[in-house]
Amino acid sequence: MEMILPEIIAAGIYNTDIAVKNKTVTKSRKTAMFEIEIPIENGGVSYIDSQESPIRTNTVICAKPGQLRHTKLPFKCYYLHMILTEGELFKALLHIPDFVRTDNKNKYYELFRKISKFSNSGLKEDEIILHSTVLELIYTLLRDSERIKLLHSEKNNNRKVVEDIIKYIKENLTSDLSLNTIAERAGFSPIHFHNCFKASTGKTLRDFVEDQHIKEAVNLLISTNKTLTEIAYSCGFSSQSYFSFAFKRKMNMTPREYAIKIAKQYEKSQPATARW
Repeated sequence: MEMILPEIIAAGIYNTDIAVKNKTVTKSRKTAMFEIEIPIENGGVSYIDSQESPIRTNTVICAKPGQLRHTKLPFKCYYLHMILTEGELFKALLHIPDFVRTDNKNKYYELFRKISKFSNSGLKEDEIILHSTVLELIYTLLRDSERIKLLHSEKNNNRKVVEDIIKYIKENLTSDLSLNTIAERAGFSPIHFHNCFKASTGKTLRDFVEDQHIKEAVNLLISTNKTLTEIAYSCGFSSQSYFSFAFKRKMNMTPREYAIKIAKQYEKSQPATARW
């Protein structure tokens, strides 16, 4: 299959401090070609259609033909503008995200410097090196964008697993909710589940489970006449003493003090008895 190579229009360094003086934002415009850029310095914000991204040296910008874009300045970058309207390379470029995070910005800098050098040399023989470097840039972008898609897919899967586990915890407060048991239920190793759960909720599994136990205890203190021992076991605590300790740590008062406080608040909220 014959590969259709892009037509290189321009490459080099763009600096808004020089090109767009005394402005804080560029006008919105529709792109006519592929515009691939990597910031040399952190700056403002890049907007492409409905997407936006802070301008950072670890984020490659890949605008496609027909997109609307503008930029909150400042913005200094290496850039490559090229025309490609058909073929497998064209289709591949269309599927690259508008903003691609990379862990190896120096690799991109090297490629952009090489592209800039050979696009401006004026020598016919340099076109081979130029196009091979452009192809390497596109390959690197495709590789990084696939990595991003895999990470997003994994995060979405992890989020769904954590949501299911949270539902299970709330419905089974008296069951074994230890890390090993819950991780096994999720199909993850304990370490991996711990990391996923904390990333999703901001809490460790142990802290989250204890919070749910306390919430249920509060509900029972308010709505039932159960003893503290009965409430402790109903909410999954191993003993009344640990229940009281955990409750005070969370609520800054003992369960008994909390119950008295709620009872007084309830009495105050009742209308006074009419006197005749």
